[in-house]
Amino acid sequence: MSSMPRTRIDYGSHPAQFGYLYTPLGVDGPVPVVMLVHGGYWSADFNLNLATTLASELARRGLAAWNVEYRRVGAGGGWPETSADIEAALAATATLLPEQSPVPLDTADVRIVGHSAGAQLAVWVAGQRDCPVRPTRVVSQAGALDLASRAATRSGGAALTALFGVSYADDPELYRSASPLHRVPTGVPTVCIHGVEDVQVPVAASRAYVDAARGACDRAVLWEVPGEGHNDFLNRTTRSWALTLQAVVDQDPWSIR
Repeated sequence: MSSMPRTRIDYGSHPAQFGYLYTPLGVDGPVPVVMLVHGGYWSADFNLNLATTLASELARRGLAAWNVEYRRVGAGGGWPETSADIEAALAATATLLPEQSPVPLDTADVRIVGHSAGAQLAVWVAGQRDCPVRPTRVVSQAGALDLASRAATRSGGAALTALFGVSYADDPELYRSASPLHRVPTGVPTVCIHGVEDVQVPVAASRAYVDAARGACDRAVLWEVPGEGHNDFLNRTTRSWALTLQAVVDQDPWSIR
């Protein structure tokens, strides 16, 4: 399947501070921007290629997709460098992207999609109320949204210690400051999608987040996907993939039952 037109845009001077802007063909008016934040344990072992197929598909559907790379552990990253990059990439949707986009962008409608560790970053940046760009919605795919509980498990502890440079036991407040569950309300409507069979990030993380968000008067909904797991979001034949497109594109996904 052919890719849509894309433009490389550097939002900083570090080699990892860039993204590809995918734009639709044959559009006249301004189009919404969807920022994509890939996952992969915040590690340099993974890169923005994970979101390339979704970026192309969104452009095919008439939106601009901003697929961002960022400093990761092993590539200049860690906390707060990684989070600073996500905030800078979001801010760039109002400055650098309109200057370099081949189509007009609706910079008042910026949506964010993140997968796994990328979902943690996406929901985290939605809570940065002093960021010059406030997203109109966030879509969390299998999000690592409860870092404090995850740090206590054998599966999540090592990646988080590498990200923060310190264990949860030694600095629990640092973990909570980065944990979406502990940062509600964000004031940004959120759709969490999670496979029931996910073993890397159990669905309980999204359940806890949505309960907390609603309790804090945020608009949040959880779509659980029976029979699918963590990486089904990367496969365009799955229900997780279809629901992601619905959550990003539909006018009011929060009212869907």
